[in-house]
Amino acid sequence: MRKLLISNRAIIVFTFLCFGQFLYASEIPFQESRRYSFTYEVVIPPSQEENKKLSLWIPYPVEDQSQKVLSFKSHSLWPVKLTQENKYGNRMIYIEGKTKKEPHTLKFEYEIERFPYKGEKKNNSFLNPALYQKPDQLVPISPEIQIIAKEETKKASSTYQKIRVLYDYIVKTMTYDKSGSGWGNGDAVWACSTKRGNCTDFHSLFIALNRSENIPARFEIGFPIPVDQKEGEIPGYHCWAIAYDAQKGWIPVDATEAKKTGEIEKYFGTLPSNRIKFSQGRDIVLNPPQKAAPLNYFIYPYAEVSGEIYPKVSKKFYFKNQ
Repeated sequence: MRKLLISNRAIIVFTFLCFGQFLYASEIPFQESRRYSFTYEVVIPPSQEENKKLSLWIPYPVEDQSQKVLSFKSHSLWPVKLTQENKYGNRMIYIEGKTKKEPHTLKFEYEIERFPYKGEKKNNSFLNPALYQKPDQLVPISPEIQIIAKEETKKASSTYQKIRVLYDYIVKTMTYDKSGSGWGNGDAVWACSTKRGNCTDFHSLFIALNRSENIPARFEIGFPIPVDQKEGEIPGYHCWAIAYDAQKGWIPVDATEAKKTGEIEKYFGTLPSNRIKFSQGRDIVLNPPQKAAPLNYFIYPYAEVSGEIYPKVSKKFYFKNQ
């Protein structure tokens, strides 16, 4: 009898743990805020040429009504300067150093509070709708995109309905597919023709479709926080978009997560708090300005040595739920 009792207790405990993990894994925080520890690690590789000027830019988390930076710690042998570019308001860490024959690791630690984001009506200089109506280099208002936008929205009677129709079109038509090449650049024309890609491709096409209908739309990018883990490494970025209706304000969408989860209604008009936003906009000129062309988007560290792009910088990202 005692052996049976122990066995039953073990089954109950095991079942509870498994069920608890299932609940935790399936819980998308659409209603409540979350706090995270986040570590952004950058490794400067060894160089065969020492003492050349190295310039390094690293995105710094956004602070707005959806997100607060509660604390920041820098672990760097080089002086760290916090700057901001004046078009989109992106903040960044700027560092000047010298190349070395041994690798150099920098770490930046944050405590972040993230809130579910349901959009906003308030505009400012960095959220000026006029700023997000013009084409970007890889988000043009092309004839083929204009045709689709016009056809899809022909029955819509308001801007809000147009935004929803174009969101539905992306979720229905695009396939999340990172095979081969071409994906991940946020090339709206490529996405329009191939009907596949990752989050940058999904939302670049969504933005281009909206702008074709004179609806302002903005690209936003950060990191996803897994809901099935309490801590760990994050393999890469995630992005989404917001579109503007003069009556309702800025409306957030995440067409990629809607496609993956099937939660189409939930990801229109609300972004859950399992993400950290780092920057916004496309064709970004840093501060101080980089020597090379504007960045397609800004989420990973960017470096130049003696004014030339230094592409060998590596990075890792870690999170922990608080």
